[in-house]
Amino acid sequence: MSDNADTSEEEKEANIFQILHSLLASFFGVQSQKNMDRDERYIEKHGIKVYIILGFSLVFLLIIGLITLVKIILYFAT
Repeated sequence: MSDNADTSEEEKEANIFQILHSLLASFFGVQSQKNMDRDERYIEKHGIKVYIILGFSLVFLLIIGLITLVKIILYFAT
C-alpha cells in the first residue's frame, strides 16, 4: 500500500515552490536524488525554460542583495 503512495507522489509534477527549492539547493550544491529525479522528469516533459528564468532571477536578486548590503555597510562605516 505504501508503494502506491510513493509512486503517486513521484508522479506529481513539480510546482513553482519545489522548483525554487531545487534552484536554491543547487546554489549550495546539495540536492537529494528524489528531487533530482523529479526535476529531470519535469524538464523532460516541459523543458528547461522555467528553471533558466527562475535561475537568472535568483542570481539577479543575489547580486542586487549583495550590492545593497555593501552600500549599507559602507554607509555606516563612514
